[in-house]
Amino acid sequence: MDKLLVGFLILFCLGGSDEYTPQESAKYRLNDSSNIRLLDSLVERMMDCRQIPGLVIAVVDRNSEILRREYGYANIRRSRPMTEHTRHCVASLTKSFSSALLGKLLKDVGVMWDIPASKILPKSVRFPDDYVTEHVTIGDILSHRTGIESSFDELWFFDVHNQTELYRRIQLMPYGNTFRSEAHYNNIVYSLSGPIAEIVDEATQERRLSWEDLLETYILRPLGMSNTSFYHRRTEAEMFATPYGHVPDAEDLQPRPTELNIDMERGVQTIAPSIALCTTSSDIALWMKCLLSALADDGCETISREIVSSVTATQTLANRMFHSRIQRPFTPVSMDVHGYGLGWFTGTYRERRFLMHYGSIPGSYSMQILVPETDLGVFIAYNGALQTDPYTINSMIFTYILDLVLDNTPWITSPGYACNFLNSSDLSPPVLRPENSLRANFTAHHAATYVGTFSHPLLGDVRVRYEEPRLLIRYGCFEGELVGETGVPPSPSSGSAKFLALPTDETWLLLLYSVKVTFSSHVSSSSSSSSNRSVFTRLALPLLEQDMEFSRIEDDLHHDVTGKHLDDDDVDDDEKASPLQCPPDCVTLVRCQGVTVLLALVFVVTCLDFS
Repeated sequence: MDKLLVGFLILFCLGGSDEYTPQESAKYRLNDSSNIRLLDSLVERMMDCRQIPGLVIAVVDRNSEILRREYGYANIRRSRPMTEHTRHCVASLTKSFSSALLGKLLKDVGVMWDIPASKILPKSVRFPDDYVTEHVTIGDILSHRTGIESSFDELWFFDVHNQTELYRRIQLMPYGNTFRSEAHYNNIVYSLSGPIAEIVDEATQERRLSWEDLLETYILRPLGMSNTSFYHRRTEAEMFATPYGHVPDAEDLQPRPTELNIDMERGVQTIAPSIALCTTSSDIALWMKCLLSALADDGCETISREIVSSVTATQTLANRMFHSRIQRPFTPVSMDVHGYGLGWFTGTYRERRFLMHYGSIPGSYSMQILVPETDLGVFIAYNGALQTDPYTINSMIFTYILDLVLDNTPWITSPGYACNFLNSSDLSPPVLRPENSLRANFTAHHAATYVGTFSHPLLGDVRVRYEEPRLLIRYGCFEGELVGETGVPPSPSSGSAKFLALPTDETWLLLLYSVKVTFSSHVSSSSSSSSNRSVFTRLALPLLEQDMEFSRIEDDLHHDVTGKHLDDDDVDDDEKASPLQCPPDCVTLVRCQGVTVLLALVFVVTCLDFS
């Protein structure tokens, strides 16, 4: 009888071995050899049809890494493969780290997201009207609800202004809608989270650490993310995935993967809290495990459940900020992105709520997605592709993985279907090639009518210079040679002159093959005291999705954000300082027998005896 009982118990245990927890089911399905082959086949076909050099995937639950896959090359020319240690600059995935960091710092001083930013930020940081300046909260900034429109969001990319000057120009940015009525994605405004974090930490710790050092101190080192760094602090190039752009071939105009040897370090550093993080798939796995653990049972020591829940809660609609191509009736299912928290998009796929953000910087595209109900985290990154949006390829891979985990029939029925879908979505980048354009041999006499500095109070300066026989235009870090439709340059008396700026470096190739430039004259001659020569007085560039007009300036005086001419002596020393400094009246520390309390001066403070 005892032997029969033992045999029955063995059979019972074996018979129950097909029962899995949700976490075990995900591991089982994703590590099933047939599913791995399906995933590999899909990814490799997508990489082939969209010319993706290399791609990585990491899938985790709150306790472990479930799956990791690496495909292709981090650098094609050197045959350097993608690995779990290859660093990817993940751009806007940085925002989720910034909000978590700021949540920790604010909680330590007893305030949270509803504190007015004006209580912390310098007075030089102002919004277009006084009401918003006084009432905009940290939560408004991190949820893109300030009302500032998105069209000037990429101003940092041109590397025209330093951080202090860029923040001073927020007051000149137009509103896309009324305050708090609708979200408008804005990297520049979001990056104010960095100075806020620096000032709050300085007030409590009596030290001044940069945002980068704060993130390392409070988030990266505690999580063991030792291979994570910042775009502007990169040292060993071989540790990073080489970014690729798809530049049209000079002969057949077919796009080819081309290494992007461009320098955006100063521009990225200017808004670092929005886009500067570079990390590996193994490091980001640690981050996602922490977040999933915090949401499940407050099991992450680095970040509390309270903070993670607050930053991932929907704060506003995301209608204008993310346009999913995976939408009925174009696809059998929908990946709906409908909300935004504090550095996180929120949405649903097959009735499962997910938390997501995508990252996009030229030649580096990434996405992190958490599905708390399924205890799943997914990270995907690749280093270039034929595409016109930075999230469709990653979204397709994510939905395919989640379908496998949920044991659903994937809506992507085959690798060929995936490529057909991408092709039908018109993801190929636009190509502009100058037709019938001639390089005019500018004489010094002709060039004099164009040469000069043209200024815009928000966008800064465009400079046109003469290098015989070429006329060159420069805006920030971008430079091009001006060519016209004829070999004879027009004169100011003609009213206007239109050119194409052919790029002299790879940076402009990221935007378009060529850029249209229009000169015009609103007056017939220069008013400069040094010369009465006839010159063009206006210059228009198609920046930020619209034609922006710059006016000729006749001196080298400093330009205030209001457009007035000011000498450097008229600018306060604290306005020139970088990084931003908190003025004496924005934050006060009151020490009460060892207890440090952060208080705004508008409150009456009473020191209590806690002994």
